[in-house]
Amino acid sequence: MKYHIQVFAGLAELLGGPMITVPTDQETMTITALKSLLSERFPEAAAQLQSSFVARNQAYAAPEDVVSIHDEIAIIPPVSGG
Repeated sequence: MKYHIQVFAGLAELLGGPMITVPTDQETMTITALKSLLSERFPEAAAQLQSSFVARNQAYAAPEDVVSIHDEIAIIPPVSGG
């Protein structure tokens, strides 16, 4: 099973592009577990991943919400502007 995840802004630069694929044996997991999995797989981006927002099927998801490999998942890092 694989999670296909869209990544934006600085995360896309860190992870090599706007889409990452993460293999796992879990068909579902919480947002918190997903962020932990990604942080382990991409330690160079761990700090940014932990502070990022996650969207599931085009709506922001809470840390305790569950995602599945069938969901559209996006990770949006915090951005600042002026």
